[in-house]
Amino acid sequence: MTILWSVLADYYGRTLSLFLSILLLTIILASFRFKFTIHTDHLVYQIFLFNKSIIKKEIYPDQINQVKFIRVGWAKKAAIIKINKGINIRLAVLEPQKAYEHLIEYAEIHDITIFKSKDYLILERMK
Repeated sequence: MTILWSVLADYYGRTLSLFLSILLLTIILASFRFKFTIHTDHLVYQIFLFNKSIIKKEIYPDQINQVKFIRVGWAKKAAIIKINKGINIRLAVLEPQKAYEHLIEYAEIHDITIFKSKDYLILERMK
């Protein structure tokens, strides 16, 4: 195998190494999955790599500064959860679409500031 690799590397030079690096990076990036769960007292945001949880973040209402609802693309909804200390969480592909309504309910119950962009309000009127 190493002989084959050295022959190919000599013949194709850096092109093969670049191709394999890009291929490996693509496979890794395509293996990321995100999960967002709304509980009655907190939110859970998880990131999976190859179906193994690598990051799990539990967010309680006192950690949230604002929930901002925006439009992405032509007709897709998105939400940005602005955290007091830490990285904001962007939710652009929640399924089912009712999840945005559940997030609004959660914010209202816990007295979290809600901001809706003009474009988002247009999408709400269309449904």
